[in-house]
Amino acid sequence: MHADPVDDLRQRLAARFRELQRAHGLSGKQIEARTHYDRKNVSAVRNSGRLPARHVLAAYDDLFGCGSELTDLGDRIRAADQAERLRGLSARAAGPNTPTPPEAEAAGADRREFVEFGALTIAAGLAGEVSRRVASADPDPLTLDELDERLDQIGASYTSSPHAALTPLIVGGWRDAERLLERRLSARVRTRVTTMAGLFAFYGGRLAFNLGDDTAARRFASLAELYSRDVDDPLLSGSVATLKTSIAYYTGRHSAAADIAGQARAGAHPYLRARLAAYEARARAAAGQHDQARQALRDMQDTVWLGEPMVGTETFGEELIHCFLAVVSGRLGDGEHAEPHAHRSLAILQATGGGYEDIGGTYNALAQAFLRRARPDPEQAADAASRALAVLDGRPTRTVIQRSGQIWQELGARWENQRAVLDLGEQLQAHRRALPAGSSST
Repeated sequence: MHADPVDDLRQRLAARFRELQRAHGLSGKQIEARTHYDRKNVSAVRNSGRLPARHVLAAYDDLFGCGSELTDLGDRIRAADQAERLRGLSARAAGPNTPTPPEAEAAGADRREFVEFGALTIAAGLAGEVSRRVASADPDPLTLDELDERLDQIGASYTSSPHAALTPLIVGGWRDAERLLERRLSARVRTRVTTMAGLFAFYGGRLAFNLGDDTAARRFASLAELYSRDVDDPLLSGSVATLKTSIAYYTGRHSAAADIAGQARAGAHPYLRARLAAYEARARAAAGQHDQARQALRDMQDTVWLGEPMVGTETFGEELIHCFLAVVSGRLGDGEHAEPHAHRSLAILQATGGGYEDIGGTYNALAQAFLRRARPDPEQAADAASRALAVLDGRPTRTVIQRSGQIWQELGARWENQRAVLDLGEQLQAHRRALPAGSSST
């Protein structure tokens, strides 16, 4: 049975796309904003059923919530188009379709051999053409080097740059990598570009998470995970795991966060194992799994990376070891043990010019330590949480704002009328308003 005619399938795709677009009340510009794919793809699909890349149709399926309907239709169009081209190739090889006269019947075997040889000759010509395309398809090495340099720039400046400065670097780099992946590439170059696309997606998810947009963060994390599976890169997959466990932790799913980090540790690149152990310890402590939290802390200290920094996340050094010892000890109720670790972490971070998120997080760990002592000190706790917010300096960051908010809520339960607590509340509201609308910071 022959495949459906290509034109009929294209018309079905265009009609269905128009139906879905109308049903959701979305313009081409809105679809572009929500999928990050050029609105020209929308026009091409809805007007003529012309196919964009398969992953673009998959993004439209996700947007419209229609399973894999558009992607499946696109696959059928490609299959039907290929079948037509193959039938045309066979017809060209066979020549005119005329009956074989009786006197030529004895030469039938020779004719079949000639037809098959003709098809092979034509196919060989096509193979030569494809070979030339493959040989010339890879982009200029300078283009790939520029993408690598952009990733290095993001990695070097991520913890100190305003979010608005990072956004065009991340989004532009990801789109450039995706455009390259839509082309025919050699296996070596495709692996390299896929890895870069995965890192850009990871940074996109991390930035969305820091801004409190969990939906965007999860989408980028899922995309980065798909890239990492394609190239089987433990550094990329481990980086994605740090993002996924953070999303779970800051949305209150502490057991899930611990499991994500714990399961990822074994297969992750050694560069990331201490960080994943720290994230697991933090989540285990929050989930009330104290023994497992202490074991994860020991693993954190045993697996610190001593080599060169790598792209993806920052090196997990002495300052973060002390930070997480403070965070987890405070979560376990031992403020006396947490406090000196928080002070030590802050001393290193401030001496080395550490990132604002790490400094803010450590100030919050210090605030928690003041509340977990045998004799809590609410004034010092409020002051430390206020310092955490002040470090942000116009760079609204969900992790710091959310944790300061939790400290403030705990203070308010017992010391709501203290001046320091009231001041912290006012400062906190201003920082919450600076996060994008709809973000989670409580």
